[in-house]
Amino acid sequence: MVVVLCGLCLGVPSVHAQDSAPQSEMDAQSACPDLTLGPAIAQTPDRSRAPIVIYAKELDAGKETLGEARGDVELFRADQHIKTDRILYDPATEVVTVPGRIDYQDQQVWFRGQQASYSFLEESGWFSGIDYGLTGSVANGSAERAELAGGNTSILHRLDYTTCPSDKPDWQLFARELELRHDEGMGKARGAKLTFKGVPILYAPYFSFPIDDRRKSGFLYPSVGHANDTGFEIGAPWYWNIAPNHDAVIEPRYFTERGFMLSGDYRFLTRRTSGEFDMDYLRNDRKTDEERYRYLFKHFSSPRQRWRTSLVVDRVSDDRYYQDFGTSLGQTSKQFLRSSAELRGVGPYWNLMLTADDFQVIDESVLPANEPYRRVPRVLFWLDRPLTDSGLSLALDSEVVYFDRDAGTIGARADLYPNIYWDMRKHWGFLKPAVGYRYTAYDLDLRGSPGNDNPSTGTMIASMDAGLIFDRRAANGDLQTLEPRVFYLHVPREDQDDQPLFDTGDFTFGFSQLFNTNRFSGGDRQGDANQLSMAVSTRRFDGPSGQVLWSLSFGQIFYFSPREVQLDGAPVMDEDLAPFLAEYRWRPFSRLSAAAAAQYNWQDNELDLGMFGIEYRGDEGRRAAFEYRYRRDRVDQFDIRVFWPITSSWRALSRINYSFADSDMLEFQAGVEYESCCWAVRTVVRRYLRNRDGDYRDAIYLEFNLKGLASIGTSGRELFAD
Repeated sequence: MVVVLCGLCLGVPSVHAQDSAPQSEMDAQSACPDLTLGPAIAQTPDRSRAPIVIYAKELDAGKETLGEARGDVELFRADQHIKTDRILYDPATEVVTVPGRIDYQDQQVWFRGQQASYSFLEESGWFSGIDYGLTGSVANGSAERAELAGGNTSILHRLDYTTCPSDKPDWQLFARELELRHDEGMGKARGAKLTFKGVPILYAPYFSFPIDDRRKSGFLYPSVGHANDTGFEIGAPWYWNIAPNHDAVIEPRYFTERGFMLSGDYRFLTRRTSGEFDMDYLRNDRKTDEERYRYLFKHFSSPRQRWRTSLVVDRVSDDRYYQDFGTSLGQTSKQFLRSSAELRGVGPYWNLMLTADDFQVIDESVLPANEPYRRVPRVLFWLDRPLTDSGLSLALDSEVVYFDRDAGTIGARADLYPNIYWDMRKHWGFLKPAVGYRYTAYDLDLRGSPGNDNPSTGTMIASMDAGLIFDRRAANGDLQTLEPRVFYLHVPREDQDDQPLFDTGDFTFGFSQLFNTNRFSGGDRQGDANQLSMAVSTRRFDGPSGQVLWSLSFGQIFYFSPREVQLDGAPVMDEDLAPFLAEYRWRPFSRLSAAAAAQYNWQDNELDLGMFGIEYRGDEGRRAAFEYRYRRDRVDQFDIRVFWPITSSWRALSRINYSFADSDMLEFQAGVEYESCCWAVRTVVRRYLRNRDGDYRDAIYLEFNLKGLASIGTSGRELFAD
């Protein structure tokens, strides 16, 4: 042990002395400190070989006699720092005694006490009449006596504990004894009483809680809620920290109207794989007298460079599971669940994907003849290889897939589309002519239905895509562009009526359809075409930042011949013009943005589609958004979402989703939050459509959070899911 005593070091500034200010003093500088729980403490440094350095005004010391330092004494040893007026040091036993006021800090705790004694050999000591805190955290309190044991454990007697920074904390934990295991990141209280606003709310002979952000096995705090169709709900989740890369949450839940449910969530992560298994199981539903369950398994891996695999299995026990236990409008409106397996490889000029997928239909209105096909297997290969340095390239889109289901025609389909194109791009525009041949062939099992079991079709596809870019610089430095674009498509008509419709449907018409070579999705139909698409866009960029201030786009397709290839005997389309498309985006300020879009049908003189939205993002998390959506004969609804701080502590939130087409509310949500530096309470009520019969779920979410100690209740759902 090396001891350095400096009696003439008063003019030496001590960085350690400045850093050693108790946490409560630093917290006083801020009304609400950022941290509630500090980061995990690093392993205690090897203090045995660290020298002891003492600064003081007066020193009395000898090699074997008791040493004494007086006047603005500071002692440093590794991460330890002591400030006091008088200190006694025994070099034989390496014990430091402080008979009066003391400020002590290491990388784990700080103490401010009346007297203390500490042994450097045993890494142990005691402090009396202290205020204390956890280094790097706002956790603090007072105790009659504190002990440091073995360098990693602090034991406090007759104490109080809180994460509130004020002198009059809103909540406090009183205990006969508190053991802080810094190496484990846990606190263990014995003879504990929890008070809120001076009112006792919990007594416990034993109570454990985290003191840093490390994971540890143990019970989490209960969740509570209520819904009109499930009754009062309470859950007691248990967290299992299996390994650094494995963990799980197991939660028994009780619904007063349904019974006991067991929920679980297991996660794992390795260098090449990751995955999750999520499940709910209800042995006997009191309302239906049936077994109810849900499970979702996800597995992702990278077995080799440029190769990826994924496996997703998603299943529920019955069609009405999400109607009874779903927690959002998105879940209750699901029609089917998709399970899939995938292997994907990527090369310099190619992509390969091997998949298989299956669907569980959970919408009772979907007939067996309309259920989606299982694709077992499905192989896709894409090639895009340059032939010259001038932009000439060879491309191939190909697919081989087998479709299977319980009803209707099944079979295999091969779809090949080789094409060659020249892509010339300059700063002033681009030119991209392309020509290809699409061949589609089947091997079908008609299951007794009349027809051709080996239909095939070959179709030539030719296109020309060209665009120009004009720009000018405004007087204020902004840049504005004008970007006209034309796209010509020619596809001869080929009879495809003898081909099945496995996965093909009409694309939703929009700007992307102006420049697509097929108006149908899937591989069962190639639309005939003799058409010209014309579009123009103009954008204005902010000069200093380069951000788009506003953009405006128009587009139109001109048809030179009828479109005879249709689905399921639909009539030939012989209008000369497609719906007129317009889109506008506006960002006048960094916090405000707006968008509008429309599709106008010239033939019917009606609006096919319309959308208008505006969003505001302010300080302190303020957000407000409004969106109106219209699609002729299908959708006519608006959606309002607001999250607004009223004061520094109070916030209001609301969402209204209303359908004019149904003259009904799809979803309503409203709530308030109160949050201080050390506790928060949130109350949210929700009402949303749970099935096609018009039944609603009315639910209330309550959450009470004592920061750094406990959170009881269930959080409301995110309003703005970007």
